[in-house]
Amino acid sequence: MVQRAYQSIRSGFPMKLVASALLLITAPAIATEQEELRRFQIESKPADEALIEFASQGNLTVVFPYSLVKDIQANALQGYLPASDAITRLLADTRLQAQISEDNQIIVSEKPQVPPEPQSLFERFIDFVRGDDNLIKIEPAKAISPYEHIMVRGYRASIRESQNIKRESDVVLDNIQAVEIGKLPDQNLAESLQRIAGVAIDRAEGEGQFVTVRGFGPEFNRVLLNGRQMATDNLGREFSFDTLASEIVSGVNVYKTQNAQQQSGSIGATIDVQTARPLSIPHFQFVGSVKGLYDRNSRDFSPQYSALISNTWHNNRFGALLAFNEQQRDARIDEAQIDGWLVNTNIPAEQISNPSDNIFVPRNYDQRVRFDERRRTGTTLVLQYRPDDTLELVADALHTRLDVSTNATSMGHWFTSSNLEQVSMDEQGTAVSFVQNIGHATDFHARTFDRPAKIDAVGLNVDWQPESAFAWELDWSLSRAEIADTEGAANALSLIGYLNRSRFALQEGYLLPRIDGFESAEPNVVDANGFPSGVSHYLDPSNGRAHVMLRRGWHIQDEVQQFRIDGNWDDAFAQPFYLDFGYQFTEQMKTNTRYDNEANARHCQYCGYFDTPDIPDDFQSVFSAGEDFLSGVSGHHWIPKQWLRHDSEPLFSFLESYGNSDLGVAKRGSSFAVTEQINAAYVDFVLNQPLLNKPFTLHAGLRFEHTKVHIAGFIEQLQRLDILDQTELGPVTGSLQPVTFENRYRNWLPSLNAKWELSDELTSRFAWSRSLTRPTISQLSPGVTLNTTRQGGDLRASSGNTQLHPFESENLDIALEYYYQQSSYLSLGFFVKRVSNFITTQSNTVVFGDVTDPSTGDDPAAPDNNDSLAEFDLVQPQNGEQAKV
Repeated sequence: MVQRAYQSIRSGFPMKLVASALLLITAPAIATEQEELRRFQIESKPADEALIEFASQGNLTVVFPYSLVKDIQANALQGYLPASDAITRLLADTRLQAQISEDNQIIVSEKPQVPPEPQSLFERFIDFVRGDDNLIKIEPAKAISPYEHIMVRGYRASIRESQNIKRESDVVLDNIQAVEIGKLPDQNLAESLQRIAGVAIDRAEGEGQFVTVRGFGPEFNRVLLNGRQMATDNLGREFSFDTLASEIVSGVNVYKTQNAQQQSGSIGATIDVQTARPLSIPHFQFVGSVKGLYDRNSRDFSPQYSALISNTWHNNRFGALLAFNEQQRDARIDEAQIDGWLVNTNIPAEQISNPSDNIFVPRNYDQRVRFDERRRTGTTLVLQYRPDDTLELVADALHTRLDVSTNATSMGHWFTSSNLEQVSMDEQGTAVSFVQNIGHATDFHARTFDRPAKIDAVGLNVDWQPESAFAWELDWSLSRAEIADTEGAANALSLIGYLNRSRFALQEGYLLPRIDGFESAEPNVVDANGFPSGVSHYLDPSNGRAHVMLRRGWHIQDEVQQFRIDGNWDDAFAQPFYLDFGYQFTEQMKTNTRYDNEANARHCQYCGYFDTPDIPDDFQSVFSAGEDFLSGVSGHHWIPKQWLRHDSEPLFSFLESYGNSDLGVAKRGSSFAVTEQINAAYVDFVLNQPLLNKPFTLHAGLRFEHTKVHIAGFIEQLQRLDILDQTELGPVTGSLQPVTFENRYRNWLPSLNAKWELSDELTSRFAWSRSLTRPTISQLSPGVTLNTTRQGGDLRASSGNTQLHPFESENLDIALEYYYQQSSYLSLGFFVKRVSNFITTQSNTVVFGDVTDPSTGDDPAAPDNNDSLAEFDLVQPQNGEQAKV
């Protein structure tokens, strides 16, 4: 949005006279019955700056004593209003008032003090319950100076400022403002956003990471930083809020309706994160904090530091702001999980007591404790220069780094459908109890979930008003995000286990399943060759055998470059019509490179739980999760609280040295790169004309966008499946073959936003628009990933779709807002979204050439001529569905 500059004449006397050059010659009559409508676009800022900007934008004369207005925060002001109405709104809820003199000057003075009416005890109690500002009545003392006042600070001031921004907006939005410089209401940005109606958050290791708005997940919401698209450290478009420290944020706007000026990509909402600017913080300011965070699970304190320094020079013409923050957090996360359910796999029919049309079997059952160490550091630099009253330049830079190091220890049991016995189903076909004696193992895992993410962003903004009726805003930005994981540490797994048996049971009324029978082995437990393999107690490290050793991760590189130019032309048509227009170019280049050691079963060189290599007993030790492990979950009393723990890196090194083997990673065929270019142009016609003598504003706009997508990836052809042990099949693939694809599409996005102020307290809104969300980048991968290759028919694969088109949504919003108190309002909203081209997941059964499943023939332990073709369930996204929200 183009913001007005101002012209001013300042003197060294206690009074300030502010006017435009034209106004010094002929001042318009602003107190007539039919006042001229003037356009105002003023952020909430110190009153002296706001009044100067008010004078410039309205082409008016405003007189005020500086000593009167200092330390007062004026309200935000936006829209086409008569001057008398506008100045009243600008100074609402302050101790200031404005009057129009005989020579048409606006003179600002202090409101006369009115002695409060006596309150009954009951009235004071009601004020306490609703948090009224007048709860404590203090008789005014005799003034030492003529302008004593009380500043409202803290949460109430934040809420009041947010309310003013919401009220003055021409679209449906919600807003959060920092309590003070560098202080949002919550320690995490995502957690602050969940204060807004319709916003929910997803957590990672206990910290808010993604947001969902109006039921639409993170990939449906566009996140901007100072109006600019940010690169992300994820495989798709979704933005991780835990990469930004809340200390650098001055406010967040959540736009729930669309207008032509807004960037596309948000069926849910557009979330614009605003950082502080030095000229909005007059004079020298320093804010610092030192905090400690206590995690109850880990029983440890983690330090947090932040500092912000800002100053202005040359009569508030030039300013600089520097902020730094560091946050450390050590946490423990206790988990029990089932990693999906297998559907209609080949359970022996004679083992099912009550067959069902569809059968669902748990893939596994794990108990896990994760130890999470997070360190986030960030630095922000902002330079702001206002050389004269028609030009403003802002240059800013941001660097943030999030290092997450997670080590987990767990005990797990994986189930093979073809070996299940005594299977019992519920009415929905879910296996609620079964036994497995063959092809089953007790496993102890060591896992890592590392996330070394960093984001860098720079930008330059120019706001220029060469003429009183014409204004331009130019903005350029570049942001880069990266997760540099080329060693597979983001999802690494080492495993020590042994062949065993277990009994699984889900009992009604309990969330956690009961699993037992694994504590000690019996003679009917056999190894991969069919020989008896009886072992001692499950906590005896001498039972330990090698098995799967996995390294998996992504090297993610994302770069977003944007340029936009916005114009505002007040004289394009006769009043009360105005015109906003603009152009924007966006280029995003994202490279997702997959590294793992699963190619040609490299990860499974020691699969099978064989006696060799003999893992030294001192590699493992007994881990106690504690008697309070998952104590808040029903069924916790029967789950095991102890298992064996080991470190993964010593085990990797031991196995590689034992057989001179290589367990390292290689680049895989699921790697791909996407380059997306978007050219967009818009026009927005604005009408500001009273309707039935009530202020009414209408925006009618149209945005056109042309999108070009270039995709480069690989095809990795499956050649055969090899038997690795009693449970696993190993895929053997050929060399990587590069492929490229292109896609283009055009979209017309009309919008209509109306705001009608029915009274001083009541505002109604109506909005209709068409919006879109492009396919998340991870859905565009051309390669096929073999997700699961297990015996018993558990063969699963996934792929992207290079020809996906964006989601398109037709949106209707109706809202009624009642501002009944300075810091309180009631809002009633209704919305409908009709989404077409909805991307859903389609599952098909496919075969890869003549590749067979070697575990299906006459000899389940070796390939033979009667083996059947390997049928994979291939999951792939596709367009076509419609949805209504």
